[in-house]
Amino acid sequence: MLGGRHRSGGGAMIDTAFVFPGQGSQRPGMGRELARCGVEARELIVQAEQLTGVAIGELMTRADERTLADPEAAQLTIFVWSSVLAAELAAAGCRPVAVAGHSLGEYAALVAAGCLSWEAALAIVARRGRAMADAARCQPGAMAAIAGLSDDQVTDLCARFSVGGGIVVMANLNAPRQVVVSGTTDEVCGVVDAAQSAGALRVKRLPVGGAYHSPLMSEAERELAPLLAAADLRAPRVPFVSSLTGGVVHDIEKYRKLLGGQITRPVRWTDTVASLTRSGPRTFVEVGPGRVLTGLGRNMIRTARHLTGCEALGALAAVSQP
Repeated sequence: MLGGRHRSGGGAMIDTAFVFPGQGSQRPGMGRELARCGVEARELIVQAEQLTGVAIGELMTRADERTLADPEAAQLTIFVWSSVLAAELAAAGCRPVAVAGHSLGEYAALVAAGCLSWEAALAIVARRGRAMADAARCQPGAMAAIAGLSDDQVTDLCARFSVGGGIVVMANLNAPRQVVVSGTTDEVCGVVDAAQSAGALRVKRLPVGGAYHSPLMSEAERELAPLLAAADLRAPRVPFVSSLTGGVVHDIEKYRKLLGGQITRPVRWTDTVASLTRSGPRTFVEVGPGRVLTGLGRNMIRTARHLTGCEALGALAAVSQP
């Protein structure tokens, strides 16, 4: 059972789960939304720039879509943006009773659960972004979202087109009948066409520079392995659900071994949300610059309240007014 209750803001947030988004949630100008955050929370941007040597604040406020699509820029900006908002939510009295992260978001979730220091997570995210960018340049690929087909149908399509040296796999199981495939470009295009013929409700090539969560990222996985092996991982202070397995993490060392394969393995978000809901949280807050997880949550768990991080801050501010 996921457990614990937390009240904040005069009862505005009760039994709150934090979910942290991954790459793809970045957008030009997203840093301007953090202007409402306090000085202490925004100081994390300065610290991140000093530790990484990257002008993260500039990227978050002035970079265009193409620049932000690069994994190195995307992953740092999303992680730091999420960190600032998490700090601001904590300052407002809102702390999670359970956490999870989608792919990259798992590192922000590890920090929120007390499993990893913020500085260590930042270093891993910086290396992760560079490694994935390098792997994508060496082995280009593509990704596509498919809605309206079952997981088994998409799995069969991937098997049909993974021939002759090409590969395409299920990369994200985001919601029932909503998945993402990843692999070599021709094979992904083949699955896209076949999915449309099979009656998919929606099929869309994603504007990404690589085949993330596929075997084409194996070199990035190898590069990140020593850093993960040396990381000071601690047992979670609040229930932490891994999107690698979709289950609650109990054995942190067993989880460490799984985390090493995160870059090439699928994201099991449907199972992750199901695990989070077993304690009956009344509110899910997406602590990141996007609202994709908010939309997925509203479709999967209609009995809960689903808010973006900025919406949550607004709700907390509203109930704190005299």
